[in-house]
Amino acid sequence: MQKLGFNISGLGNTLRARTWHLQRAFNWQLMMPSNFGGAVGYLVSQFCQDVQVGDYSLSELSTTRYGAFQRFYAGSQVIQSIDLTFVVPADNSVLDYFYGWYDKMIDSRGYYFPKSNYRRDIYVILYDRSGVESTRFKIIGTFPTGHPRYHPSYETDDVLRTTITLSVDAIEPSSLIGSFRKGVTNLLSPVINGVTGFLG
Repeated sequence: MQKLGFNISGLGNTLRARTWHLQRAFNWQLMMPSNFGGAVGYLVSQFCQDVQVGDYSLSELSTTRYGAFQRFYAGSQVIQSIDLTFVVPADNSVLDYFYGWYDKMIDSRGYYFPKSNYRRDIYVILYDRSGVESTRFKIIGTFPTGHPRYHPSYETDDVLRTTITLSVDAIEPSSLIGSFRKGVTNLLSPVINGVTGFLG
């Protein structure tokens, strides 16, 4: 529970504070269901330390002058990639997994396989503080855009980490609580609208 020291509703006493459940950055889990290179995706997922998902952005923005104003169309809204950072275990399972995934893309002669051969859906699941799933992101059509990047060094005693960039087709967020809330809102909307209309 997080106490926010301001009045979110904008009404009443400005000293009023409300208590809200807020999502924590560390309560999450990556789920990669496929198995590559002899490594099990579910077990490799446990070594993931960081997921960086880029925002959807508007590509090819075009504008047309119309008097003193602008009329425009936004083009398409796309997201291109995500970055995953893993700690590297001594059994080499993380590197084996992603090298095995990359082998599903290109054959021994350098030709690409069809995308259906190597694209996979993965999931990032967020939990609340009680351990209940709050939000699930389905990351659709992912595949590695290159081999893992890693940086051995004598300058630090830290564990070895590797970063992998995955191409992404789309991201679909979902929430059990949100679905329930939407259902209740849709059920009560006619009643609320009727009362509002009656009161003028």
